[in-house]
Amino acid sequence: MIIIMRNILRFSALTLICIACQSGQEYKTFRTEVLTYHDQVMVDSEKAISRKMKLDKISRQMDSLFSKKIVPDTVKEKRQIGQLIGKLNSVDEQMIDWMHDFKADIDGKSNEEASVYFKAEKQKIIVLDSLYKAVLSESDAYLLKYK
Repeated sequence: MIIIMRNILRFSALTLICIACQSGQEYKTFRTEVLTYHDQVMVDSEKAISRKMKLDKISRQMDSLFSKKIVPDTVKEKRQIGQLIGKLNSVDEQMIDWMHDFKADIDGKSNEEASVYFKAEKQKIIVLDSLYKAVLSESDAYLLKYK
């Protein structure tokens, strides 16, 4: 009976140690997910820069496109280009703000606090990802007119 009790105690202690080690690592999983999303969103950020350059080039060529009868209303087109560039800039600024505010270091926080923080940051970066995808899709659709 004593041997069984010792084994149960050992098993229980081992289980607690394993749980403690796993929960201590939980925040690292969330942090890794956030950083993975960040890397994906940075690719979208680079695409946004490329789209802005293309849109700016088209805007500068608008008079030429008008004289060639490719564009009937330059004012409308320039306004639309300006709006798209504004949206691309807005998402870029939000990304810069997020990166500035993001703290990968969790000094002084418990595992639970760090996990909550990284879960919240993951949601923020997911929102940024969807904003990038939406504005990139919108700008790509507009740019198709000029291919």
